Amino acid sequence: MAEPVPPGAVYFTLPEQEHGSAEEFEPGHEWIYVILAPGKSGPLHPALGFSRAETTEIEALLREARRHSLGGGTAMEGLLAALVEEVNAPGYLHEARVAALARAAVIELARCVRAHRSTTAPTVRSGAQERVRRLVAAIANEPARAWTLGEMAEYCRLGRTRFATVFRDQSGDSPTRFLNRMRVREACRMLRDTERSITHIAMECGFGTSQYFAQVFKRCTGGLNARTYRKQHGAGTLI
Repeated sequence: MAEPVPPGAVYFTLPEQEHGSAEEFEPGHEWIYVILAPGKSGPLHPALGFSRAETTEIEALLREARRHSLGGGTAMEGLLAALVEEVNAPGYLHEARVAALARAAVIELARCVRAHRSTTAPTVRSGAQERVRRLVAAIANEPARAWTLGEMAEYCRLGRTRFATVFRDQSGDSPTRFLNRMRVREACRMLRDTERSITHIAMECGFGTSQYFAQVFKRCTGGLNARTYRKQHGAGTLI
């Protein structure tokens, strides 16, 4: 089952599970990821230092999780960033620090899973949340439409401040950033699948000017411009 992974989320899979993206290329994503070597009988390696009881409890918790995309928070982000940095640039007591950070990351993941489990049963979405979820789907389906903040808030029958708060809760992004990501996603599809000019694609995806399109495209793809993206992924070379 597909799960959205909004900004700031932590996503995990176990060695026996499969994962992947529904999109060949997802603009606007920056991933910090770690692959931990599994143990002989389960996903947690003995080097992490958990007792047998702790290992059994954590592994059962992760296997029983219904969701694999969870709110990670700053603690998990900091742990993974520090772990990746230590692996890439070993320092004093390298192996001990790697083991300690990996252990802490697993503990934080288990806490995220427990927290999510305790807050997801059984809740009913409010009318505002449902309307915003429908809007998110509408934007994803029609990114080129001339959406304005006023129109989006009116669509959800909310004041602008409340709308912005509920929208971020449901999508993980501000309305404008989400709209731009969906437009860039559609632009990437057109760059891959058509030979239309980049200017034509920019206009067709809802960008008012090619200059603004270039600015947003780079921001959403980590500095990649449309021409380079087309050379790497697309069929045509027209500009």
